[in-house]
Amino acid sequence: MKIDKILVANRGEIATRIFKTIRNLGLNSVAIYTEADIGSVHIHQADEAAFISDGYLNQEEIIQKAKEMNVDAIHPGYGFLSENADFCRKVLAAKIKWIGPDPETIELMGDKINSKDFCVKQGIPTLLKTTSATEASNIGFPILVKASAGGGGKGMRIVENKKDLDEAINAAKREAKSSFGDERVFLEKYIKRSRHIEVQILGDNFGNVVHLFERECSIQRRHQKIIEESPSPRLSSALRNQITASAVTLASKLGYKSAGTVEYLFDEDTNEFWFLEVNTRLQVEHPVTELVTSVDLVKEQIRIAEGKKLSFKQKDLKQNGSAIEVRLYAENPNNDFLPEIGKIKALSYPNLNAIRWDIGIKKNDVITPNFDPMLAKIISYGESRKEAINILKKELQQTHIAGIKTNKEFLIKCLDNASFKKGKTTSDFIEREARKLLSSRSKRDIDILMKVATLWMHEKTKSDNQKLNFLPRNWTNGTLPRAHLAWKFEDESFLYEYSREASRIEINRKLFERISTSIASELNLTADGITMQLDDRFVKAKITENDNSVTINDGTGDIIFEKIPKFSDPNEILIEGSLIAPMPGKILQINTKKGAKVSKGEPLMILEAMKMEHTIKANADGIVSEVFVKVGDQVENGADLMKVD
Repeated sequence: MKIDKILVANRGEIATRIFKTIRNLGLNSVAIYTEADIGSVHIHQADEAAFISDGYLNQEEIIQKAKEMNVDAIHPGYGFLSENADFCRKVLAAKIKWIGPDPETIELMGDKINSKDFCVKQGIPTLLKTTSATEASNIGFPILVKASAGGGGKGMRIVENKKDLDEAINAAKREAKSSFGDERVFLEKYIKRSRHIEVQILGDNFGNVVHLFERECSIQRRHQKIIEESPSPRLSSALRNQITASAVTLASKLGYKSAGTVEYLFDEDTNEFWFLEVNTRLQVEHPVTELVTSVDLVKEQIRIAEGKKLSFKQKDLKQNGSAIEVRLYAENPNNDFLPEIGKIKALSYPNLNAIRWDIGIKKNDVITPNFDPMLAKIISYGESRKEAINILKKELQQTHIAGIKTNKEFLIKCLDNASFKKGKTTSDFIEREARKLLSSRSKRDIDILMKVATLWMHEKTKSDNQKLNFLPRNWTNGTLPRAHLAWKFEDESFLYEYSREASRIEINRKLFERISTSIASELNLTADGITMQLDDRFVKAKITENDNSVTINDGTGDIIFEKIPKFSDPNEILIEGSLIAPMPGKILQINTKKGAKVSKGEPLMILEAMKMEHTIKANADGIVSEVFVKVGDQVENGADLMKVD
């Protein structure tokens, strides 16, 4: 059956990416959206759009909208309902095609316990597991507690010793229940020096199954991938052949149809690999495979759903060049990668020829706690891995995003890291390289950029004042001979003084125990920033003013400086000794009460935000003198939660 109109049951960047292929095929598309997504990018990328009143998990309403709009097929993207076998069955029962594998495969592989049992029967290497905490000693610590349903790092905990096991299991169950509606978890051996290798597969309705080689996805935080690449820098041809052959064997045994990914854990020291799971959907990181194979995976998914054979055989597929993908998240790496919310005040990027952006946001969009904090995927292609790294680093450095904190600078440091360049990208990469990856710019750079930010504020204020044409001709602001501006960066305050002399400005301050004086001239405001001669160098910077900060980009990355107000806002004064909310969220659990004695590091409260649990721990020994919230409360970022004296 020919498919003409496709509804994408998703949002954000994955929806926009699927719409691109639909357009290229000359087909018609339908988007769905909720109250929180009115005005979102993905709505405007579709031919039609339908409002969903009760969220992206409302199966009945999505199917009803599809019927009303005469949709031929539904593409679920990833996340939400993409691996929901019941939803798949309901779609098929409504005489609408499902762009994905059949419900039986989704059901079997979506259950990580049953899927591992299946692989054992098929002779696929699988790690020892158990569903019983009492049998944990048989596996040996460290242990990984893992949700049976779902993915994306949710419902996962690493446990180093027996005393922490029960708490980790309970936390993983709650998170799995919240995210997937299934609280079942299992325990398996945790391999510290491992790599995450996955194989892209495609299967049609005629028994044809191929692999499109491997991706390496070892660099992760909170068990979620942030950098993916193809090919793996670690695999030899022989190992590559072994892993891809294993994936094809498994897919063939399953009678797999559509696109999917077989994931493996690879031991860096022994060259052993074990089956982890099958993702019965399009993967977040699928673009790297598309770039090295020149295959449009969404196009193939649509062809298979139409009942067509694969348009190629295994011998036709080649792995050419190198592709790397980074995930741009609204999060603060210096605050344990906690998600951030806020309004995007600026967004610009060079979009180099060898760069692909899969993006579902725009300037002035508001990032809320309702959805996953991933903003975009940026993917580079090069004839070599080195070339792909350099191109991607340059793209990120020249990308300017303001209004919210992101992991962009962290990603730049990852790409520029010596271990990364050498391909030493085991799953402990972030832990191993944390000091380098979380380091600041040089003192000299900070000095220069703060001066640029100060002078931009000066010129912007002067320009704004000149626009007040309604004032009398002889009216003046009474400019003082010397002006000053105070900044805060990484908990240190900086005071800059400046004065104008003819066509130049002298600016100085005591910085890092020394006086730093510069002469600025040829200052010119641009549409998005400023240019100037600062001492012996020409500076061109993009600058965006946020509510309480400025974000500045000089072509080597963004940096955020907080503005220190002349007068403190009494509403922002925190209660001394209080524990505050690191983000907006819901109070899920309170483990203590007023009057209780607590120890530093003790878990006191659990906050749920963006479908993830975040534990609030005591920052010192003391006694709980006040508890300001209760279970079920919705709290804002920075809200006082508890006072410990």
